[in-house]
Amino acid sequence: MRVRFLLVLVLATTLIASAQDGSARANVRSLSLRECLDLALGRNLDLQIEHLTAQIAGYNLSSAYGAYVPAFTFAARHDFVSQPGDFDPKKFNPDFPYDMQSDTLGPQLKGVLPYGLSYNFNAFTREDNALSNFSSVTNAETVFLPGGIRRTNNYWSDASVTLQQHLLKDFWIDADRERLIVRRKELKMSQQALQFQLMKTLLAVELSYYDLVAAREYIGVQEKAVELRQQLVRETHRRVELGDLPMLDSEQSESQLQTSLAALTAAQEAMVTQQNNLKSLVTDDFRAWADVELQPAGGMMALPPSLNRSESFQRALKSRPDLLEARAAVERSDVIVKFRRNQLFPNLDLIGGYGGVGVDADPGTSVNHAFSFGNQEYYYGVVLSFPLSNIGERGEYRASRASKQIAELQLRKAEESVLIQIADLINRVESRYSQVGSTRKAREYADAALQAEIKKLQNGFSTSFIVLQLQEILTATRNSEIQALADYNKTQAQLAFAEGTTLERNRVTLETK
Repeated sequence: MRVRFLLVLVLATTLIASAQDGSARANVRSLSLRECLDLALGRNLDLQIEHLTAQIAGYNLSSAYGAYVPAFTFAARHDFVSQPGDFDPKKFNPDFPYDMQSDTLGPQLKGVLPYGLSYNFNAFTREDNALSNFSSVTNAETVFLPGGIRRTNNYWSDASVTLQQHLLKDFWIDADRERLIVRRKELKMSQQALQFQLMKTLLAVELSYYDLVAAREYIGVQEKAVELRQQLVRETHRRVELGDLPMLDSEQSESQLQTSLAALTAAQEAMVTQQNNLKSLVTDDFRAWADVELQPAGGMMALPPSLNRSESFQRALKSRPDLLEARAAVERSDVIVKFRRNQLFPNLDLIGGYGGVGVDADPGTSVNHAFSFGNQEYYYGVVLSFPLSNIGERGEYRASRASKQIAELQLRKAEESVLIQIADLINRVESRYSQVGSTRKAREYADAALQAEIKKLQNGFSTSFIVLQLQEILTATRNSEIQALADYNKTQAQLAFAEGTTLERNRVTLETK
């Protein structure tokens, strides 16, 4: 009676699970590995963040060119001064009071060139209007206008260019050029970081996909194990009723059935976990995918590997984005060392300027005189300056050299780590491929042994205990075969990542500007 009750319970559980599965099929989405990779390329959050980081590096580089953009200035200015009368001991007559108004108008263009040449093109016109009060002078009204006020105005125009060229310090590299070159290197580094993140994302999708395939296969194995346990329960119950087997065998078979049902539940739970892991990689809106059941559209294959350690080493050293990024970091450090070394030199600047001056009561004539350079003004010379102690710059220079050495050592360490990783993975690929063949044969032998023992049990030449043992062995060998296939495919993906060929392996091209 107890056995019948358990069989009815198992059947009911199976029917309920089938009904639930049928109702959930509306939310099932079958995806191939290629489709998962394409979704990740467009929706993965880590990729979106790294892409924006690369964009920021590009914007920073563009801003560095701003140091060489000329600055244009157009100024208009009005000045007024009311000067009271004053006593000047050097003159026979006192200084008479006056009001002066000046209006200045003119453009200016200045900037700096990449090799330290500063320029300044400047032009202006100034109108001076003066009201001088000579009312204290005898007969002022006969000499000047009524009231003794003299009105005078004039236009002063100037057009000039001034230049300053660094000859030692800031000649072959200065702060602006250092910033520009460093940001070029940083853009290159960010592009390599983006490519490396792309590789890591694709690898994570591959590994998660193979784990999902394995989880699905594990469910199939456990379902098959439950089916075998159910058959054994029925056969054992029949034999117990006939008196061929003791009641203990029936209880053992029932216990193993419950164990298999628990294992099936655990496999289904693991399947959901793997689905969520894959969803986190292929979407940026998990809420929309929360009720979607992902089903892998493909399986796992075990093609013979083609391995060459020397070629793998060369590909990795040439193609790994993280190694290329580390080399760019060394180049960036070299730029900083070059700048710090240049700062040890004294300032030696060549300076010069040339222009023309025009003065006339007419503004147009004043401007023409200035630009015709009839009245010239110019200067040239050399300016030398240096600190009495260069301790600050020497310290910065030594620190930059030490930082470069660190970058070089970090590069060497990264290269060594990659080579060791490749050597380990090549060995692991060979081992995993061997395990695929061994586990397949073990599963075939276990299956054959179980089938033979079931026939013996049916003919009364075996016991349910032995059959249960062989069923456990078959389930274990099936799981081992699935795990070996998953490990082999995952290790192949990891080897491609270590070689830096993940994008090539998945036919993905990254275009950078």
